[in-house]
Amino acid sequence: MSARRAGDSSACVECGVVKSNHQLVLEVVARFSGGLMRYLRRRLRNSADARDIAQETYTRLLRMDKVEVIRDPQAYLFRIAANLAYEHELAQRRERTRLDEPPLIDDLERLTPMPPDEHAELAAHVARLNRAMARLSPKSRAALVLHRRDGLTYEEIAQQLGTSVHMVKKYIASGLEQCRARMNAPGRQP
Repeated sequence: MSARRAGDSSACVECGVVKSNHQLVLEVVARFSGGLMRYLRRRLRNSADARDIAQETYTRLLRMDKVEVIRDPQAYLFRIAANLAYEHELAQRRERTRLDEPPLIDDLERLTPMPPDEHAELAAHVARLNRAMARLSPKSRAALVLHRRDGLTYEEIAQQLGTSVHMVKKYIASGLEQCRARMNAPGRQP
């Protein structure tokens, strides 16, 4: 990389781009940071992860070469954040799979501190849900997990499962119905 002199015109152009990137990020942070943090906290269910993803989102905006092509800064900001959140969730799923942890138990670790009796009740609820999910057919369980946990559309699920959208809807409806019946059954032992 060659050194640039203060009078070099390309350095001025580059300074202009950096300035406009900084201006864009400052404007975006001022206008949309509250909404972005609410979105990320709700999606990730973890304030620390939400802050990290928001910071990376702003950093990516700063690194952009052509900020003038952004027509809707709010939509662009949320698209970057959604992509980063998705990548983060994928990494967490890979880690969870690597450690062979049940997928729903991890949710307990992301919850804010609560009284022990509520924590025990929630743990029992999650255990019942895991048992109910284990009793579903493999396709119903996969469709439910891909839709509810991973946020995939019916079309994306159909593609992954090698079936039709119509069957995906049936798998999800059947799985939800069976889980609800087992969760609400007397004695609540699915």
